[in-house]
Amino acid sequence: MSKAKDLFYLFFPRSIAVIGASATPGKVGAIVLRNIINSGFLGKVYPVNPNRENINDLKCFKTVLDLPEVVDLALIAIPAASVNEVLSQIGEKGVKNVVIYSAGFKEIGKDGERLEHQLIEIADKYSLNILGPNCLGFVNNNLPLNTTFSQAVGKKGLLRFVSQSGALASGIFDWCDSINLGFSEFITLGNKAIINENDILENFSAAPTGLYLESLSDGAAFLEVAKKISKSQPVFVLKPGKTPAAAKAMQSHTGSIAGEDTVFDLVLQQANVLRCATLEDFFDLAQVFAQNKLPAGPRVAVVSNAGGPAAISADAIIKEGLQLAQFDEATKQKLSEVLPRSASIINPVDVIGDALADRFQTAANVVLENNEVDALIILLTPQLMTQIELTAQMVGALSQKYSKPILCSLIGGLLVSEGEKILNQYQTPIFRFPERAIYALGKMWQFRASQLNYQPPPKNFKKSSLNLNALDNLAANNLVSGLGINTPATKFIANIEEAKSFSSQNQYPVVLKLSQPGLLHKKAAGGVIINIDNEKELETAWQNLTDKDKTSQIQIQKQVNSGIEVIIGVKTDPAFGKVLLFGAGGGLAEIAADKNLSLLPLNFGQAKQLIEKSKIYSLLQDSPHLDELAKIIVNIAKFAVESNQIKEIEINPLIIALDNLWAVDVKVIINS
Repeated sequence: MSKAKDLFYLFFPRSIAVIGASATPGKVGAIVLRNIINSGFLGKVYPVNPNRENINDLKCFKTVLDLPEVVDLALIAIPAASVNEVLSQIGEKGVKNVVIYSAGFKEIGKDGERLEHQLIEIADKYSLNILGPNCLGFVNNNLPLNTTFSQAVGKKGLLRFVSQSGALASGIFDWCDSINLGFSEFITLGNKAIINENDILENFSAAPTGLYLESLSDGAAFLEVAKKISKSQPVFVLKPGKTPAAAKAMQSHTGSIAGEDTVFDLVLQQANVLRCATLEDFFDLAQVFAQNKLPAGPRVAVVSNAGGPAAISADAIIKEGLQLAQFDEATKQKLSEVLPRSASIINPVDVIGDALADRFQTAANVVLENNEVDALIILLTPQLMTQIELTAQMVGALSQKYSKPILCSLIGGLLVSEGEKILNQYQTPIFRFPERAIYALGKMWQFRASQLNYQPPPKNFKKSSLNLNALDNLAANNLVSGLGINTPATKFIANIEEAKSFSSQNQYPVVLKLSQPGLLHKKAAGGVIINIDNEKELETAWQNLTDKDKTSQIQIQKQVNSGIEVIIGVKTDPAFGKVLLFGAGGGLAEIAADKNLSLLPLNFGQAKQLIEKSKIYSLLQDSPHLDELAKIIVNIAKFAVESNQIKEIEINPLIIALDNLWAVDVKVIINS
């Protein structure tokens, strides 16, 4: 990594020259000069314009060379064709820090590239720190100083923004002002001719940082500095370039050359930097990270005055890698004492539609006092009796009282707008839709979990996987054998001698499996050992399984030849009845996400169509067993429909070998 640039006096200047300063409203030089003065900057300001004597009661100077001192910062707001001449004068004067607003450099093509190349040569000659060209400038609310030609900038806060797009910066300024969100610095990079994102990040203390980047100037340097910041503060990035169209747009925008997007994703993961897919994501993360609260764990509680949004939220919580907090009996008892009998005291908590502000507050306090709750989502729909503004004040007060993150979704439009304003004043994250709040909370936990090197608590597979209404392995095998499906030789064994006898009769290789009714995920539990090729390996495998679990039976099975692995399964959907799944099986089942569904019953032709539309079909299409596979699907479907006892049946994998088709592992769950 190259030596970091010293940018202190660029962002904390004591004196500034505005080259191209103007008194004409609407000109960049006029807006920049006005913004510097209006921001409360206390240093010296020197307008430079050869055609004016004074601007805004400030004496004008014809050139930089005429200035009475060597300023800390020069701002250039003149046409691109004149920039390099002025830049040379800046270098001769001894000024080291420059912001160039002018467009017309590499973003416009070859002529612009030539100008930018000359600019870089001048910068190298005089050791200039240059922000831009083709940038909006920067804001430093710590000074304070606004050097942009955008609107007036709002309050000071924790967030830092770095953007390669000036137009996006203008939008964020307005958005921040509208929701009372402050920030410390906002720096626009433009074409990054000299100063890039790594230089910026190296020159500031760690803070929650949002970046809009169209390219990385130095991926290795970015990884290093981002890792350093993310040890203590979140960093979130919006970077287009996933599609050729986006890459082309960036080329015409700031002259960026998009790198390989998958590599960029890898860099972000290694640096614990969060990637935003959309501008909405970017704005949402800015809002939640500005409050400087992170969840201590993934456990989320929901308090809502409507059952539908609460149910939607429960799904979204799981989808975002969070958990629904489980209330202890003491918490449930407290909730039952303060809520109506028809309210729900389990998570999500439904305070029901007639809830006034005090009921929201009481329920939220009870939930937040529970040590098993790491964050709270409050949902409100505007019903006739709902006290929207009073409830918003209550939520805002809670967010100041507790260190746990509290996010709120006021679902509606005009009716909830006053409540939103109140929450914005409290700087409580507010969202129109619960999924957006939960997305943001999920990213907060993703960052925190990576910081903590969090690992989910190990699951006791006997408790989490055990279903006493499931058939054991041999019974499940016998069931599918009766449907005309081949299963490899298998039996339960009580000792190693029985295992050796089975292997001698059926020949190696063999497989050992833990088995008991309802142990549905043997492989995930470490309960399957394959490729046992001789007696010594058999003894080792036996010892490993018996050491792992002394209560389960052990099943030995003849290992079949390798082939294409598929999954065939039927589940009972509460709304649609029996549904069949076909797709890639075995180790590919999760990776390939090859889920092809059909309502039952289905016929042979429909079964073949199901096979042909699967992702695994590209491997299956030359197999001589396709018709046989379709028949198996039909038989499984017919059996599932005709049997009222079967709740779920799954063959995973069904191995399609050269010689035959084999149901290697079968799970059957029966109705209780």
